[in-house]
Amino acid sequence: MKNLDKKQAVLCRHKPSSRQRIRQQHLTRYIIGFLFILVSITIHAQIPQELIDKARAAGMTEEQIQKEIAKHGKEQNGINQIIHPTAENTVSDRSQPTQQALPPLTEQRDEHKPKQPLEDIVFGREIFSDKNLTFEPDLNMPTPKNYVLSAGDELLINVWGDSELNLKLSISPDGTILIPNVGPVSLSGLTIEAAENRIRQELGKIMATLDGSQPNTFVSVGLGQIRSIKVNIVGEAVAPGTYTLSSLATLFNALYAAGGVNDIGSLRNIKVYRNSKEIANLDVYDYLLNGKYDTNIRLEDNDMIIIGPYEQLVTAGGKVKRDRTYELRRGETLADLLDMAGGFTGDAYTNSIRVKRKAGDRYKIATVNEEQFQTFVLQDGDSLMVDSVIPYYDNRIIISGAVWRPGEYELSPDVHTVKQLVEQASGLKGDEFTGRAQITRLNPDFTSSVIAINIVDILNGKAPDIELQKEDQLYIPSLFDLREPYTIKVSGAVNAPDTVLPFRKNLTVEDVIVLAGGLREAASTINVEVARRLKDPSATRSSNQTAETFNFTLDEGLAVTSGDTLFTLEPFDEVFVRFSPGYQEQQVVKVGGEITFAGNYALKKKNTRLSELIKQSGGITPDAYVRGASLKRKLTTDELRQIETLLQLSNNSKQSRDSISISLANLKEYPVGIDLQKALAHPGSADDLVLRDGDVLYIPQQQSTVKVSGSVTYPNSVTYTKGMDIRDCLSQAGGYNDIARKYPIVIYMNGKVATTQRKMIFFKRYPKVEPGCEIVVPAKTQRDRRASLAEIMSVGSSVTSMAAMITSMVNLLK
Repeated sequence: MKNLDKKQAVLCRHKPSSRQRIRQQHLTRYIIGFLFILVSITIHAQIPQELIDKARAAGMTEEQIQKEIAKHGKEQNGINQIIHPTAENTVSDRSQPTQQALPPLTEQRDEHKPKQPLEDIVFGREIFSDKNLTFEPDLNMPTPKNYVLSAGDELLINVWGDSELNLKLSISPDGTILIPNVGPVSLSGLTIEAAENRIRQELGKIMATLDGSQPNTFVSVGLGQIRSIKVNIVGEAVAPGTYTLSSLATLFNALYAAGGVNDIGSLRNIKVYRNSKEIANLDVYDYLLNGKYDTNIRLEDNDMIIIGPYEQLVTAGGKVKRDRTYELRRGETLADLLDMAGGFTGDAYTNSIRVKRKAGDRYKIATVNEEQFQTFVLQDGDSLMVDSVIPYYDNRIIISGAVWRPGEYELSPDVHTVKQLVEQASGLKGDEFTGRAQITRLNPDFTSSVIAINIVDILNGKAPDIELQKEDQLYIPSLFDLREPYTIKVSGAVNAPDTVLPFRKNLTVEDVIVLAGGLREAASTINVEVARRLKDPSATRSSNQTAETFNFTLDEGLAVTSGDTLFTLEPFDEVFVRFSPGYQEQQVVKVGGEITFAGNYALKKKNTRLSELIKQSGGITPDAYVRGASLKRKLTTDELRQIETLLQLSNNSKQSRDSISISLANLKEYPVGIDLQKALAHPGSADDLVLRDGDVLYIPQQQSTVKVSGSVTYPNSVTYTKGMDIRDCLSQAGGYNDIARKYPIVIYMNGKVATTQRKMIFFKRYPKVEPGCEIVVPAKTQRDRRASLAEIMSVGSSVTSMAAMITSMVNLLK
């Protein structure tokens, strides 16, 4: 071998000089192939000038370089044979999938939940119908050494060391590949391992360092694009037929492709035939229950898969771990079925099992004892029922009530009497009712009887101990269980009024006041009352006295100063702390408008009147319109309660529901009609109103308009002139409209209201008009309105038509 220049030796090194032309051709293809890879990876990148120079140095013209680039761009690796440089492009067995983000585990779990209850499916059939369990072959796994090559397989041949060569070759229909400078090599029917050895032998003919004791050139062969095969699936498959699968597909892949077995298909006897010979018999239960995977063979082209009908279906129910229907082969026993069902649950009765079996035209029950499980052969249609143990105890006794450790205990030689059971429960708590305890005993006929005992006498040895039986229940009542809860109630002028406290012995008035948050500022310390229930269980007649009361005075330390004996409370006592008559919270009113000193004022005394407030605020200003002064007052609790009652009544009336409930729903204050002018002129009179906390007095400026609204032709505000009356104002508003009730109402600025009054028959007395007032003309109700001319004519026409029809009918009857 003669060494060549490294810039020219690409396909192989140490080749004979007689093959210079072949080396040049391969060098050209190598460079063009590398250029194409760069163009494919980065479209917009420029081809390195160094590579173009290498092509020119190899003897290629510019036209040949452009032609080769265009040729490779159109083919896009479509040719059977491409040579790539090892250093620039690493060849893998098969294309790797694009890495994707892993889905959340909760999403995967939800997808894997069965869509149909497993109890309705024969055990094992769900694995081939579950879309989340595909059994698809892994196309990116290393090529199996025993993989048998055939036409259509694509081989990746990599040579590295002293010589470098990367080939991607497909096996032709006649079973050969064509290796450059070597020729055709027959590989069909060989395993991938045998094919690698044969290719190594053929390449050794042109690469001297490939063979020998210390080779410097190495070869590896793997699969690229794998071929497809056709598999025939017949028999009891969900979708029998011919399927095209990957040559790496196994028997499970084919069964999944066909949807598994149908309702009568067998999972225990699936046969595979190749060249008319049975080569495998699959039992799916071996895979599901024992993890055996050796019968899941790799399929080849034209393999035949036959699924026969099942032999036996048997149902296992009751206290087994996997309550399902199972397919059994003939001769399998009850023990085999129990293994398939996962065995017994913890509460199963295992001494015997009942089996329901068809016998002629009826059913029969077979009881199989435990020693017969291995020999009892099941039949098609059998169903077994595993019972649970009886929910009764052979040695249980129960204690409850006023003991430290209530619960269930063992009836044993050490604990078999009442005293021993109480001691086993750590003794009495101390709140036990000593007069009576109870033993509830289960009779042989499953009725119960009660035995009353004195538990204290038994424990003290004054009464004989009682022997217990299984299922006896000893109940020692607590004092707290036999009476209503003892409480103390505190109400009145405390920070937490109406507090209900649990009763404790030696509890005093001072104690419960502290527990109720202490006294309020308004509390009276000289009038604290305790009301006590009257209790006389032996009374034979009623009394008119309902409670016994005690009055106390508290000092600054909340101590009771009445009497020398300490007063302690008893159960159900109620403590009342009165409000002091000498305590008054500030009452504030507000005055605004035309007043000298507007703002908030505290009422110095009760029954403060309007005139006193005006005097306290500096008097009215010269621009004040005294007759228009208005007063708004907050609703008290009683007034709010009355409004709530009115709202409830209005909800029962369909006619008033909309008007009343809407107008009063958000009402928090209301106007009070006053006459401030008379109040200032006659202090202390009835017009001089007594003020209340929260009142708001407003004195407006002089007004010069009168508002006209309601059932008038043109509601508006008119200018007030001295001496004008209601008719003058109505005429400026266009007069009454058609539905007006001609009795106007006048609402004055001070909140007072005046109505029009009828005098005799033809005369009316209208209210006086003042500046700033509002004249409201009410509308007639539907009942008060008269029918219009059109309505009268319509009714008359209807009556006339009816009379004509009646006349015609009478004439026909004559």
